[in-house]
Amino acid sequence: MNFKRIAGTAVGPVFAILSALIAGGILLLIIGFNPLKTYSQLFSLGVGTYLGLTESFKRMAPLLIMSAGLIIVFKAGIWNIGGNGQFLIGAIFVGGVAPLLVDRVPLFLFFIVLCILGFVGGAAWVTIPAVLKAKYQINEIIVTMMMDFVAINFSSYLVRYPLNAQPGRFPQTILIPLEKRLPNIVFTEIHIGLIVGIVVVILAHYFIKRTTLGYEFRFAGENKKAAFYAGVNIKKVIVLAMLLSGGFAGLTGAIDVLAIKGAFQAEWNPGYAFSAIPLVFLAQLNGIAVIPLAYFFSFLSIGGEFMSRAAEVPVFFVQVIEALMLIFFGVSEYLKKRSKLFCGF
Repeated sequence: MNFKRIAGTAVGPVFAILSALIAGGILLLIIGFNPLKTYSQLFSLGVGTYLGLTESFKRMAPLLIMSAGLIIVFKAGIWNIGGNGQFLIGAIFVGGVAPLLVDRVPLFLFFIVLCILGFVGGAAWVTIPAVLKAKYQINEIIVTMMMDFVAINFSSYLVRYPLNAQPGRFPQTILIPLEKRLPNIVFTEIHIGLIVGIVVVILAHYFIKRTTLGYEFRFAGENKKAAFYAGVNIKKVIVLAMLLSGGFAGLTGAIDVLAIKGAFQAEWNPGYAFSAIPLVFLAQLNGIAVIPLAYFFSFLSIGGEFMSRAAEVPVFFVQVIEALMLIFFGVSEYLKKRSKLFCGF
């Protein structure tokens, strides 16, 4: 193991995290909050309590699964910004079909079928952007973003009308009984979706680093023209990368319904993609590095929610920290390249 290389790789993320926290502290001072007190509550509530630790590990699961798909698609040089919409489609598919299967199939098969259904739902939703990009070179950033809005409204229509369990009340699909939801890890209150997330992101890392198809994805992402002349089917890479990314976003929605919510509810959109995108870039698209950073991001999210109640700091302050981390990571990469040019490397 090359510890020098690992240490060099870690410099950027560590610099970004520390700089973002310092800049966030300055912003807190400007708006009238004590940064030391605020950060003390953030850390004490996020990692210093059993509830904070448990909820942080639960929040890791969707971030890990979403990140697995983003690593694959970003390594292929393709942008999928529509993860939230694909999440909602996977979730509404599961929320609508789960009540039909819950008492008709064995529980293990119930979970398998619904997870596959969520994956298929997310992959299906990204098919249009994938085909448009592969066949006509239409910008996938714009199309995936626009499909997000369609997904929000389409899922809202479904849950308010044909899939509404109790018309006239708060719209949601039929609730899955507690005993029919994903079980917890032994001796914990953390559902097994966390294990699924860790396994999925490790498999995505292995796929990109160790398989022939993964090599084609990386080759196409680094230089599409060279990959094309080397015989790589660029259209296949684009479509497969986007389908896998959308599928994992849909699987994220399935896990959240089966483990946490128990139903698809109106106005529900946790926006995991907004955290997963800066997360995977901070991890430099490395699946193994995603795991500890996913915990850090989930801790920030959960600690931020608790902190906003205790210290009356706006809950969106955590999103500001995440944005600052990405900005400072970009600064560190720029400085690294400048230093290499200056030193003549």
